[in-house]
Amino acid sequence: MNTNTTTARFKFLSEAFEGSGGFAPRIIYGLDSSNSGKRVPVLTGSTELVPYQRESVAKFAGRNAIAVYENHLRQACERFVSFLGRRNPQRAGTESPLVQLLTDDADLRGSNLDSFWNHLALQAKARGSMLLLIDMPDSKEEDPGVQSLAEQIARRAVPVLRAVFPENVKDFELDDDTGLLISIAINTTERVTGANGTTACKPCVRRWDASGWQLLVDDRIIKEGHHPFRQCPVLAFTENGGLYPQVGKYAQIADISRAIFNRKSERDEILRGQTFSLLTLQVTPEQSNTFKPDETAATIGTHSMLVHQGIAPSFIAPDSGPADTYQAVIEQLENSIRRIAMDDSTTPSAQAESGLARRMRFEALNADIATFAVQMQNLERRMWGLFHRALGTTNRIEVTWPSDYNLIDTLTEIDILSAMQLAAFPAAVLAEKQRAIVAAEFDGSEEPVKALLLASIDETLQAPRPNPEASGTPPGTPPEGL
Repeated sequence: MNTNTTTARFKFLSEAFEGSGGFAPRIIYGLDSSNSGKRVPVLTGSTELVPYQRESVAKFAGRNAIAVYENHLRQACERFVSFLGRRNPQRAGTESPLVQLLTDDADLRGSNLDSFWNHLALQAKARGSMLLLIDMPDSKEEDPGVQSLAEQIARRAVPVLRAVFPENVKDFELDDDTGLLISIAINTTERVTGANGTTACKPCVRRWDASGWQLLVDDRIIKEGHHPFRQCPVLAFTENGGLYPQVGKYAQIADISRAIFNRKSERDEILRGQTFSLLTLQVTPEQSNTFKPDETAATIGTHSMLVHQGIAPSFIAPDSGPADTYQAVIEQLENSIRRIAMDDSTTPSAQAESGLARRMRFEALNADIATFAVQMQNLERRMWGLFHRALGTTNRIEVTWPSDYNLIDTLTEIDILSAMQLAAFPAAVLAEKQRAIVAAEFDGSEEPVKALLLASIDETLQAPRPNPEASGTPPGTPPEGL
């Protein structure tokens, strides 16, 4: 399959997320070609800024030198994943020491499994797709034979997880029925030992299929081996559950961020060229015959003064209209980003809105996060299946990712509770509303803490109410001192 177009799109999203490539233009300074000795900026590499129709190369390079990229894509993805990480997935059947090796250090870099999923989710949200490699360390070595459990633990003889970026995919093949990868080739750079015994970093291609793996340099296989998974050990993830590859909806944020990158650079160029007022000094008709503009120069500042005759000099200010227009366009683009990222779900609105409208926005955000969590759950379940297949053991792990992330507007819900109290709702109804608020507000707390807080509400509900008749005080009698 030809993936050039898709790969280029994922590469753009990667650069927008990392703030690299064309979003971080490289500038070097060289001598002016006129031999004036003046150093001028020179653009090297790519840039996402678009030159004006009649903009010189030197001026365009100067604009790139001071351009600043504001990374809206990373901000939106980190915000989304922070909501996703409010509640950790629940796992049962992970008591095996070999399973603990993976959950404690999933990638041989000290990341536990939840931290690894958090990183993969962050990258996946930026692109809409991601790939997971379940790599067996022994697959690159000779089979050591049957090992005891202690030997397996000592040698870390369990699969390792690796995140694979879609922009590095050279080609792949999908099964038409299941949508699973049959084979995939990844562009990578690795240290390769040459014929003379020296090692150097070279562009390589790693390929996996259902039976084994290969390492190729210039289409020449230099290493190969088998793996125990009996299917391609690279699993595809898409945020909407569709067939790989899928570009996510946050790709719009990258496109709009590029537009903002250009608009802000163009606005800054206007400000640099037109911000400062210009000094004008009129020439009288009597002076016009002897006035020579090319021989007239003046430097005005706090260190000098201007001596004149006749009409007093004045300043003219440039029109602020072009800069104001750019600012209005930039604000519209930023509002579009906030709408796509659903920022308005958790930030106060400048406009009056009903509680129902605000609740609907929270529910939309909850649904978006829950949909993403379902796909992460499916990915982890497939991973555990391959994990146990590689070890030749039975998979007894049950994984459940949360389906409700309890994102609510706490202050709005408290206002609703207050209104219910004023309307004399039954105590059981009020207690249930209190439970909902406490469950959402303390959703990230430990389970024992949440259980204690919820139990305190039940205790309040079950506490006996004071009986005026039992105390001998007639109903309606005011307290003493009144």
